[in-house]
Amino acid sequence: MKAQLNDRAVELLVEPGELVEEIRRVLLDPSAVEAGREAVSAGGSWFAAMTAGDDTIVSVKNVGVYPGNPGRGLPLVRALTIVVSSRTGEPLLAYEANSATGLRTASASLLAARLLGAREGGVLGIIGAGVQARWHGRVFKRLLRPSEVLVHSRTRARAERLARELGGSVAGLEEVNRRSDTLVAATNSREPVVLGALLRSGAVVVSVGAPAPVRELDQAVRRRARCLLADTRTGVLRESPDGEGWDRVVGLDEILRGASCERGDVGVYKSVGRPLFDLAISRLITRRLGLA
Repeated sequence: MKAQLNDRAVELLVEPGELVEEIRRVLLDPSAVEAGREAVSAGGSWFAAMTAGDDTIVSVKNVGVYPGNPGRGLPLVRALTIVVSSRTGEPLLAYEANSATGLRTASASLLAARLLGAREGGVLGIIGAGVQARWHGRVFKRLLRPSEVLVHSRTRARAERLARELGGSVAGLEEVNRRSDTLVAATNSREPVVLGALLRSGAVVVSVGAPAPVRELDQAVRRRARCLLADTRTGVLRESPDGEGWDRVVGLDEILRGASCERGDVGVYKSVGRPLFDLAISRLITRRLGLA
């Protein structure tokens, strides 16, 4: 193994703007391929391998959910990525992928939001205050430069912490829906938190809530948006209730290749995660370190 990195080292190496463009390149790269997620349960925990590669490297991320960890003061979700040469199998890199997962998900969301018309300088709303909410707040604040950041969470103390970190303020659910130009929902809610009747015309919604039974979008969102932009069309339709009931669902790679997703007066992107995003950040790190 030529290099091993912890989460902090990954954060220092990866610039979000570069990662947004690398995700675009990966999605358009004919040599880039990905495998389906294979999940197993062992020791009371859940694990999945997310594998993708191109003509230079193969990136394998093992992500696990460890229910006993919070009681030990450890994270509920932990991830580790191994990168090998796709030509020789030589081990190149191992890195903690907790920060990387947040970075790549938020950067893919930023790419999608721009494709849907998200503009700089507007109001950024965030529903949720967990890991994905935090990473989306960091990346969107840096690259969209919002005039104001509003944060809502069912747990006010967590909302206050995230609002302080982002230089924003805590708001109620209705206010976040009404005032946001770009609205990020990153929750584990089973009841819709994005309320279509309240959204302002032209708003862009990013929904990164977990697969079933999480549901973040109400029916009014579907009626107003009409077309759903998905990180992966098959993944969203298979895994998320938020993928149901749309006139049209288009994948992010499809729209980059010229497919249409004619939005209504709001735009919506849904993410459930895909290995090609992990490949993108692995490519950036290996190039930066001169490993491939």
